Amino acid sequence: YKLILKIMDHDTFSSDDYLGQSTIYLKELLELGVENGKAEIHPQKYSIVASDQTFSGEIQVGITFTPKEDANAEEEFGGWKESDY
Repeated sequence: YKLILKIMDHDTFSSDDYLGQSTIYLKELLELGVENGKAEIHPQKYSIVASDQTFSGEIQVGITFTPKEDANAEEEFGGWKESDY
């Protein structure tokens, strides 16, 4: 599992230019988040790599993962399950 950030500049009078990309691997973050109910990667610097595989700069990113509660989970009431009907 990975998050790929594609970094672009912003031009007012011409097309935006692609500056490079950075990849953040999320497998451990997701595993810890599911196990503990929440996990985070503290802000840290990641390298930006251009199309020709050269170093193009750095970006600082922090991520928090909290699993989404299943809204479709059936709830039990005294041995009976509430249906959607």
